[in-house]
Order: sequence, then C-alpha cells, then structure tokens
Amino acid sequence: MAVMDEVLHAGDIIETSIEAVAFGGNGVGRIDDMVVFIPFTAAGDTVEAKVVEVKRNYCVGELRDIITPSPDRIEPVCPHFSTCGGCQYQHISYKTQLETKERQVAESFERIGKIASPPVRAIIPSPQALGYRGKAEFHCIPGADGQLNLGFMDTVGGKLVNIEKCDIVDESINMGYHRLREMLASGEIPSHRSRYILWSETTYPPGKYITRIAKGKEVQVANDGFFQGNIYLVDTLIEHVMDMCDLKESDTVLDCYCGSGLFSLFIAPHVRKVLGMEISGTAVHCATHNTQKYGITNTRFYKGNVENILGRFIREKTRADIVLIDPPRTGCTKKTLARLDALKPKRIIYISCNPATQARDIRYLTGRGFSLETLQPIDMFPQTKHIEVIASLIR
Repeated sequence: MAVMDEVLHAGDIIETSIEAVAFGGNGVGRIDDMVVFIPFTAAGDTVEAKVVEVKRNYCVGELRDIITPSPDRIEPVCPHFSTCGGCQYQHISYKTQLETKERQVAESFERIGKIASPPVRAIIPSPQALGYRGKAEFHCIPGADGQLNLGFMDTVGGKLVNIEKCDIVDESINMGYHRLREMLASGEIPSHRSRYILWSETTYPPGKYITRIAKGKEVQVANDGFFQGNIYLVDTLIEHVMDMCDLKESDTVLDCYCGSGLFSLFIAPHVRKVLGMEISGTAVHCATHNTQKYGITNTRFYKGNVENILGRFIREKTRADIVLIDPPRTGCTKKTLARLDALKPKRIIYISCNPATQARDIRYLTGRGFSLETLQPIDMFPQTKHIEVIASLIR
C-alpha cells in the first residue's frame, strides 16, 4: 500500500473510500489532499485501486478490489460491463443513478456556470432503465484470423468488444445485430465499412431514410442522422420543451441545430413562424419533408453553419422572440452566443446532453442580461454518464 504522506506514483496500490460519483462517471476518493478518480466505483464503496496516472492536482486509479461495497451497489446485468465503453453506471441502483445525475447538474452550474443555487427541477426518470435505446452504431474491425469482429469500442476506445447483445438497446436492435453478423459472415453484404448503424424496428439495410414516431406523427430521419435516443422519452422531451417555450401565436421561433425538424414540427402550429437551421443538407431535406407532410406552411429551414445563418438574420433584422438551441455535445461557439444575444430574443431554450458545456454557455448568456429560469434534467441515457437537460432563460 502507498503510505499516506508519500507522493503518489503510477503503479502504487492505494485504499480509499468513495465520497461521490463525479460527472463523467468516475468515483471520487482522496489520499491526503490528493483527489483520486476511480471508474466503476459507487459512493460509499471502500476500494483498493492501482494508480495509473498522476497529475498535479489529482490522480486516476484502476479498481482492483471492493473491500466494502456501497449499499447502492448492484450486480451489473451485462457481462461486458466495465470492458465495453457504452455504460458507466450499471453497478449503481437506478434510484441512485437519478439522484447522482440531478446532483451533477447542480454542481456543473454552480462550478462552471457560477450560478448559486441553480434552479434544478427533479430529474425525470426513464420508464425503462434497460432496452430503451432506439439506435446503435456498431464498429466493424477485421480480426487477425480474417474474421470480422462486430461490436462496441472498449472503455478507452482502443479495442473492439465483440459483444453478444447490448442490454440498453431495444431488443429489435439486438436481433438486427445478429442478422448483420450473419450477413457479413456469409458475404451477403459487403464488409468494407467500419461502422454499421441499426435502428429499432427496422430491417437491415434500411435505406437512406428511416421513420420514427413522435407524439403520434411519423418523422423522417436520415439513416446516419440524429434522433433522440430514448424511445420512451421522446414525447416527454417535446412536451417539456414546448411548455418551457411559453409559445404565443405572434412568436417567431429560431430552431438552431434543428436536425430533422423534430421540435419545429410541433412548435410551428402554435406560432407565427419557425426558422430552422442545420449544417446537414440531408437533415434539412427531412425537416422540410416532415413539416410539408403535415400541411405546415409557416416553417423555413436553412442549410449551413448556425453561426453564419445567425449573422445573416442580424443583417436582415430578423425577428426572434424565442430561440431554441440543441447543439452538439461541444456546445456553442462564443460567436454563436454573441449573435444570439444580438438578436435580442425574450427567451432561450437550451437543450443539451452535456451539462458542463451547457453551463459554460449559459454563464456567457447570464453575463449578457439573461436570467436562468429553470433546469429540467431528463434521464434519456440510463446506465450511462450522459444527462439531458432543458434550460430556460429569459430577459
């Protein structure tokens, strides 16, 4: 064991109690004043770990043994857990996962957003903690024996885990996965691709577009495009976004990073106009198709970089009462945020699956006169480190 008052080195064996689970999924322990991050631990565990990386203010450990298990610890359902990189929380009870994520949102906005007592609502749980994902992306890598390995990347992203099934995807995806393996092995489909996307309730290969159902409506999405991952919470997400928008008939809504127009489809009937923007031309095609299919005529979708389109709207003095932002995990550029501010919307609804970058961006907006009204976490990603949050800002 490493002596407590010694400097830690890679290779040292330590014993520590886990105080909490940080955003990102690592358990937090301490050796003297040094923070130790240890994956696949739970708050309340006492563990033995091997130090694998030492930084100036913290170190990273690898779990070797659970000396005293946390009362919140459960047996993971998946035999690939802790090897496959898909899940981080299968060893923690679902009730505790929800409590952990709600706390992580508050901490992100306190620490990164510099907001004291952030207005975090109770997290909305997923009706299903397993079998909830409607899409999966499988990696395909030739093995040394010439056979094709199909599965997910491991926890560090360096090796492929040749799984039998995934417990967080809809069972129809697991069925499609085994059919895909058979088709690749027999040569029925070419094996030159490195990734294969499977959607729930579709045959493989599904073609360029697939259909999803949201609030009873059919939504066309590109096969390689984005759609909300939890099949049980799409309607709930839409309903909360619309409620937090506080829509008026006279409103013009900007739908930034609109994807296939999911939110625009349901917002448009309640407002004067919706202007969507998305960098993917295929997604813009889908968004246009989806609104036209249901006879909606007050939407227009722009292909291009959101930052540039907002610049055009500023030059054209486009009205923007409400702005909806659903950016990639990296969040928004400062120029995008500055241009949003320049359009002077009365309300911004910011949807994100990364509360760290969301808190960073909202700190910028609160520094420009916006007030953070509500943070609504939704557990779109049970068993994983990811957290969906809808933020409402007003000015």
